[in-house]
Amino acid sequence: MTDSNKWNYLTALAIIALVVVSVFAITRPTMMASGTGNTAQKIITVNGVGTVETAPDEAILVMAVTNQAATADQAAKDNADTASRVVDAILGLSLSKGITKDDITTVDYSLTPVYSQPDKCVTTTELPQAPGDTKPQVTCTITTPQLVGYAVRNAIQVTVKDMNSIGKVLDAATGAGANEISGITFTFTSGTYANLQKQALQNAIQDASGQAQTMAAALGVHITGIVSVNPAYVYRPYINYKADTSGAASTPIQTGTLQVTVNVQVVYEISA
Repeated sequence: MTDSNKWNYLTALAIIALVVVSVFAITRPTMMASGTGNTAQKIITVNGVGTVETAPDEAILVMAVTNQAATADQAAKDNADTASRVVDAILGLSLSKGITKDDITTVDYSLTPVYSQPDKCVTTTELPQAPGDTKPQVTCTITTPQLVGYAVRNAIQVTVKDMNSIGKVLDAATGAGANEISGITFTFTSGTYANLQKQALQNAIQDASGQAQTMAAALGVHITGIVSVNPAYVYRPYINYKADTSGAASTPIQTGTLQVTVNVQVVYEISA
């Protein structure tokens, strides 16, 4: 064997040995030192529910001014005049918790053309009756819809914090020209909701603790600690109310009560 071939042969053997060592290192299982062994943690999981119920302290009213005129400019002008009177009437009310401009926002505005409805048959022409026919034959002409004007709708949202004044606000708005009341949404202000949520959360944790104690006693074990607490569900309440202001001297509104509900999942560690 020549020196060159011998060198190539030795090089090939070295590469093969390196590959074998690498494969062995990859496939060889890793062993970790362990102590006396891990004891499985014993737990019980409960879901607690907390609820707080009270009257709402905020109402959201949605109302609109709708009108129609022959031209778009006239329809928009008439609507703007009426909507301004509605806003002024609401702002002019004397309430224990007054309404400011920040409490009134526009939520929808539209200007759309209005067309006449086509007649199914506006002219008829009686044709000679064919032999054997019992009814005369007629022809009908269908009319094309015609532009008859423009309709404007301006909807505003009013936030009211004086629950006793909701009827007054509705009456003032309709008296000034609002001709559409979409409804009322009762809810809580941000500060009130935050406080109620805290109370509901405390009630939920107490409910979970009571359940856990009952379960532990029934199982003959002791609760040694809390592993985790996770709020599972928080519901911000509201209720919609359709107000009927037609023919009412003063619109009566009953707010009722709302509930704030919080669910929590608590995992307890137990021992015999």
